Order: sequence, then structure tokens, then C-alpha cells
Amino acid sequence: MRQRQIFLIPAMILAVALSGCTDDDGKEEPQGESSATVCGAFAERPDVASALQEVTGTDSFTDNRSKPGETLQSLRSADGKIEGEEILGSPYCRLQSTDDGKEVLAINFREAVAVNKSDADDEQIFTFYKTGESAYASEHTAALYFRCRMSTPAKEILIHADLERFRKVEASDIRLSRANILVLNAAAREVASELGCSSPELVSEAPRPVSGLHA
Repeated sequence: MRQRQIFLIPAMILAVALSGCTDDDGKEEPQGESSATVCGAFAERPDVASALQEVTGTDSFTDNRSKPGETLQSLRSADGKIEGEEILGSPYCRLQSTDDGKEVLAINFREAVAVNKSDADDEQIFTFYKTGESAYASEHTAALYFRCRMSTPAKEILIHADLERFRKVEASDIRLSRANILVLNAAAREVASELGCSSPELVSEAPRPVSGLHA
């Protein structure tokens, strides 16, 4: 009996030591996704993935607050009226950084009833780009309008996409503006593809600046 106890004691010590290798709260560190794979891989093209990394300052994300399926359904159900919280849009892609859990970027979609096009006041703040019906961006935000002719259901709607980023990064305002619109245009192209939009007029390359602050 005494000999058996001698062997049990080291085994117990080893078990305690191994259990101490986990986090104090017993939870595993969250596994992040990269720019190229996050939110259904809308940013899988190398230039878009690089832009997403630039505007967020990271390449490791969690996106569990994103609701792409709900976003697509809300657009299919659009009825030409914008009421209540619909003005905020549906959260197609909400990204948090895995290093601190803080939100770094949000992309929303909703139906729109009119297109916001460039004017003298807006062009002092934003750069306007050639894609869709209208597109513009600053170092913090981006917005894009495009028309979607769907076959299922059979109707045409005007879609408004917007992007907002939340983390301070080391990049010039002009680089951030162009990266923001590149990311948003890629997300819009993915949504247009999922909805089966006919001729949304969204460019396949980086949108070209045409007027405004950094054109």
C-alpha cells in the first residue's frame, strides 16, 4: 500500500501542473480569421484583403456579430419604405480584433429611397469614386449606392451600403479613403452576387476617384 502511494503522488502533481497550463478562467483563446476569409470571404482578393488589414490595423478577426443572412433577407423583403431602425441598416459584417476584442469595422446594408450624389459641401469632406450609382469615402467612413434588379423576387431596389471603422491606424487620410471604398465595393459586389442583381454597375477593380477632397 505504501509503495502505491509513492507512485500516486507524482501523478497527482503532474495532473495539477498540466491543468495550470490553461487560462485562469478555463477558456481557450479565441481563434481569429484573416482578412481574406472573414465574413464569407468577400475580401479574398489580395488587394481587398490588404486594404481591410490596413484600415483595421490587424489581420486577426472575429465576426460573430455579423448577420449576412439576415442582411440578404432584409434586402429581398425591401418594400420601398424606410421606417424606424431600418435607417441603421443590417449588420452584414461586424469585425472585432482578437487581440483586445474591440470592434474595428462595421459594414451595413439597407434599402434606400434616394441617391446621395456629390455637391460642393460634400466634396470638401469626401472623395467621390466611380462605382455604382454613387460612392464616396473619408478616412473614417464610406458609402455606396447601387441598383439591384432581382429575379427572385422580381423587383428592383436601390441599395445603400456604408462602412465605418473604429481603430486609429498609421496611414494617410488619402490611403484610408481609398482603402475604405475598396473594401466596401468588394462587400457590395458580394451582396449583389448573392442577390442575383442584374447590372449593378459595381466595378471589379479599385474604384477610381473622380471628384472631391482627394481626387
